Amino acid sequence: MTAKRDMKKLVEEIYAVRDRGDIEGTLALTGEDCTFRIVGNARLGPFSSEAAGPHAFRQAITQLITEWDLSAIRTVGIHVDEDDHVVFAHREGEVRYIPSGVSFHTEFVDKIHFKDGKPVKIVEFLDTLQVAETSQIIQIA
Repeated sequence: MTAKRDMKKLVEEIYAVRDRGDIEGTLALTGEDCTFRIVGNARLGPFSSEAAGPHAFRQAITQLITEWDLSAIRTVGIHVDEDDHVVFAHREGEVRYIPSGVSFHTEFVDKIHFKDGKPVKIVEFLDTLQVAETSQIIQIA
């Protein structure tokens, strides 16, 4: 199997495990020093800050899985840049914020950097205003 196929397969597996709410399974599929960041304005504070280091990464993944139900999200497409060891995944569907039960349709893109066959950096591009309002990080009057 090529590196390209391996990266795509691993990303699909991460999404399947994550969508089932399996925190430990999700963490096991990423690199030891993996980081996670949602691209957004610095005014959103920790929401858009990079979670680096094993403890911060675990905390970010745990919070995402326990607060956001992505089980109705589907992967629209995956592009693998084998030369740069980067995967771009486009996903869309219904997202539910578990604490309030609020649901909305959205789409987002993940940029996943690989090293030694495992993700080491995950950058997520999404509608930060929708997510910040839904989770009450900010309130628009």
